[in-house]
Amino acid sequence: MHKQRVFPIVYGIISSLIAFIAVFFISNRTFKWSLPIAVMVASIFAMFFFVLSWFRGHASVEIKRIAHEFQLSDEDLAQITGMKRSDFPIYHDRLQLILPKRYWPKVLTALQKFERDQK
Repeated sequence: MHKQRVFPIVYGIISSLIAFIAVFFISNRTFKWSLPIAVMVASIFAMFFFVLSWFRGHASVEIKRIAHEFQLSDEDLAQITGMKRSDFPIYHDRLQLILPKRYWPKVLTALQKFERDQK
């Protein structure tokens, strides 16, 4: 349980740190912006990437948790989400999220609705 809460945060921090460094050097060295402006722009990008990465990490953990908790097969997941079975491969009893990340909110919403209906 603790690992599930920490993963999205660590993933977000690493992503935002990489984005900050990249944007800072691009804006400072390539665009020749002053230090305060480069730091401000890099900070804005870092915040955006933290939120984006945190959501992706959270969605991944939640989708896998619900699938594991209810022991959902690829057929069950396809039926709940309205997608194909091949979108939800399960190897060694673990769901592999091979779907493009843009579909994760749809999958997460459908699984959360399923979880509410089951409880």
